[in-house]
Amino acid sequence: MPNSVTRVLIVEDDKFNVRLLSEVCRNAGFEADVAMDGLAALAAVARTRPDLVLLDLMIPELDGFGVLERLRASPETADLPVILVTAIQDREARARGIELGADDWVAKPFKLLELQQRIQAALQMRAFKRQLTRDLTPPAGRMRPVLPPVDEGAAQVERTLAALRAAGGPAQVITVEFSAAGPDEVIEAVLLAIRDHLPEGRGALVPRGGRRHSAVFPLDALSARRLAGTLHTAGHLRRRQLGLAQPRIWWGVGADLTAADSACIGAREGDLEPELPALG
Repeated sequence: MPNSVTRVLIVEDDKFNVRLLSEVCRNAGFEADVAMDGLAALAAVARTRPDLVLLDLMIPELDGFGVLERLRASPETADLPVILVTAIQDREARARGIELGADDWVAKPFKLLELQQRIQAALQMRAFKRQLTRDLTPPAGRMRPVLPPVDEGAAQVERTLAALRAAGGPAQVITVEFSAAGPDEVIEAVLLAIRDHLPEGRGALVPRGGRRHSAVFPLDALSARRLAGTLHTAGHLRRRQLGLAQPRIWWGVGADLTAADSACIGAREGDLEPELPALG
């Protein structure tokens, strides 16, 4: 429904953290409900039907793992987005949370804007999955419709992000898009530079369709932005060698795919490329 309000269930027993999480929801225009323990959380899910759950692991009555396991076991909440927000830094705990079906993991203390972006990404991914399910389920007596191409790379990006964060490290997405004009040699130069900077076995370079690609790096936000500038230089130098001004190269960096894509789209719409160092 176009006028429906997004409801978020906050499962947290620390009142200070409840206030912070409520502020995140309020700033995003969401309505927030609060449960202070695991059993109350399950009751609140059944009663309020939230669109997303922010779940602490160290809560009384039933811990966060138990809550997550029960949510995933029920067909009614199997796809309910759950973001674990916890101070636990143990890698095994992170891995267990991802294995049980958590959509994301955010460590305390968290940044309000970053958490808000993670919430938006989880909600958008659920909407995408539900739309895809509807498209793949034709009405009785009708043939299955022919679908437009699906951005299958998005799922791979999300899996890689989850794996890096489950291992306890930082992770950022860099999205790059090339204009339609210009030779493939420039694109190849940029993609080669990306592959050269990807640590073996950590991160991924994913084609997204058309002339857009996304890469996941085990970097913090500042390092990822600096790397995008370095990668852009590789493409610019190849253009210069060919004596061309095309293709244009637009970049976006973010904590998740939605943020990186949004930044890339903004750069494309404004035709903004990163500033280059002085070249001899």
